[in-house]
Amino acid sequence: MIIVGAGLGGLTLAHGLRSQGIDVAVYERDVHPGARPQGYRVQLDEPGLAGLDHCLPAPLFQLCLATAGAPPARVSVRSRHLEVLADKAAAGSSRTGDGPGPHPFNRPTLRQIMLSGLRDQVHYGARLVAYQHEADGTVTARFADGRTAGADLLVGADGVNSAVRRILLPDAGVEDAGLRLVYGKIPLEGGSTRAGVPSWVFDSIFTVVTGGPGHPHLGLGPVEFSHRPDQAGLAHTPPVALSPVGDYVACMVGAPADHPAMPSFDELRGLAPAGLRDAALGILGDDWHEDIHRLLSLWDTDSLFPLRISTAAPVPAWKPGPVTLIGDAIHAMSPVLAMGANTALRDAGELTRALSEAARAGEPLVDAVRAYENRMTDYAFSIVADSRQTGQQRVGQR
Repeated sequence: MIIVGAGLGGLTLAHGLRSQGIDVAVYERDVHPGARPQGYRVQLDEPGLAGLDHCLPAPLFQLCLATAGAPPARVSVRSRHLEVLADKAAAGSSRTGDGPGPHPFNRPTLRQIMLSGLRDQVHYGARLVAYQHEADGTVTARFADGRTAGADLLVGADGVNSAVRRILLPDAGVEDAGLRLVYGKIPLEGGSTRAGVPSWVFDSIFTVVTGGPGHPHLGLGPVEFSHRPDQAGLAHTPPVALSPVGDYVACMVGAPADHPAMPSFDELRGLAPAGLRDAALGILGDDWHEDIHRLLSLWDTDSLFPLRISTAAPVPAWKPGPVTLIGDAIHAMSPVLAMGANTALRDAGELTRALSEAARAGEPLVDAVRAYENRMTDYAFSIVADSRQTGQQRVGQR
């Protein structure tokens, strides 16, 4: 099997396929794992954790959990003056049984853990430019540097700008959600810094502070590790080398693209980190609670980068074959429900399950692909729609 894209979804799928005795190769366009920012915090709830649990070897899954945070499993929405507008249990927090509830993770740490078990299966500097169907039912992928690879199945896990999707589903739309974010983090290593963060920030797994639809908003997600990742990695058997990361609060300022104080995305991308901070402060203005301005004064300026939010349009059913898609490559969604990564990991679990069931039953691979795609489009696009609706109500998404 060939997986295009070495993000969380693609790597989870690679582990799942290997657990079923399926040979797998992952091709990543970046030239090395740290070639570009991977973001910071990611929240995994029941669907994502179940997919991760199904696909990863048990020791690696336990290492993931060991490096997760465990804040109160609540999501809060506050006004710009900090009145509580909503306060509810986070998705997955009512899970029954012995499975883990929702947790925040450090995305680069998760990726390092997954890569530690796939060192020989991930090939870098491989930008997909084409693929072709062969007479025997297989597919051959072609990369910009001249490499080719053949397999029974090619899976596009290459994100919102998926090259695989452009070839497989050229009419599939990915729309600009009309939201722009300045994303960064507030380090908590120093006692004085942590003391400067208001206590209400730690009362929820995630807090949205909103000026109302069409106005700016602030997102805050604490990441306080159960065990420091580097120490947890060294305690693992065999040891896994993980980068040291201190506790932090993920902090993002967003606004509709047409907000008068919001620069264009091209302008945002051209700003140095200090300019991004100034832009974010200008977007919020002076009429926000003093706690908000105190928080932004603690931002690690060098951590800032801009984001443009996209959302997928519904896709009509397509003919299944030896090429399929997972994650943002097929169902990009607004982050307001924190379900993008969760759904990608669920995809990995569902596709692994479909392929293994078909193999045990002696059924054709195309039947497994059809079963996966039918399930995936049913659950994923309903979440895309829910994310869009919540984004429109809460933060002015289109």
